[in-house]
Amino acid sequence: MRYIISCLLLIFISSCQPKESAENTEDPIQEVDNSTFYTKEYYYPIESLSEEKIYEYVLEIEGQSYLSHYLSLKKELGEDGSIFLTSKYYAPDFKQNQEIKEWIIKDGVITQEYKFLVFDSTSQTVKEYPNEVNQNVVFPFYASLDSVMAYRFVCEMKLPPDFLTVKLVRDRKFNKKVSYTYKDEALEAIAFTATDLYDIENTEGGGFWDQKKATIEVYAKGVGLVYKETKTAGSETTEIERLSTIYSVEEFEALKSKYQ
Repeated sequence: MRYIISCLLLIFISSCQPKESAENTEDPIQEVDNSTFYTKEYYYPIESLSEEKIYEYVLEIEGQSYLSHYLSLKKELGEDGSIFLTSKYYAPDFKQNQEIKEWIIKDGVITQEYKFLVFDSTSQTVKEYPNEVNQNVVFPFYASLDSVMAYRFVCEMKLPPDFLTVKLVRDRKFNKKVSYTYKDEALEAIAFTATDLYDIENTEGGGFWDQKKATIEVYAKGVGLVYKETKTAGSETTEIERLSTIYSVEEFEALKSKYQ
């Protein structure tokens, strides 16, 4: 059962410095009023996402590389002119399993909706598992340079089967400016460190346990998340997730046709 939960958590959003691809730079940190770093241009390029793009991520575990997931990103406008970013996650078999709606405001990115999509073999329908988001700032645009300052994201979710519930508390901190190489091009980037605490409850079996993960995330200017490294407490295994390719909708549809 814990193995199944770990697999489910792996597809849910998530400490060592990345080797070779991400290194410290000598450039001074871009500060705002001497206490913050402006990070918006390192997040996904929202203004250029009026045309949907699909990001392909690979997972590296103990030297082996696997296709992790596809992430579709598209900018949406609300009736009042508000800007939203809709994210859709697809498994390697191209079946959608998550959908997130984020509100883009001056100070950062706020999660509006977050749900899992799971195919139910009994009813032959896709069931939605909405998450209850309590503290929803997932990415600050004015990141504090104070090493103690953490940005907290909290949500509670129900996972298949229906008797499994999980509460996630994520504390993310701005770390430093780095350089990251993507497709042989050195890009300006920034790193965040994060601690994820999962409280997992099996209401049918009566089990209750927790899980702690430490991550480092690297966001490249004009691209978005390009690298994530995760260590799970009690495990010696390190999971590395990398951006491998960015597709247009037409390219993604051609890829699906090739493998389906």
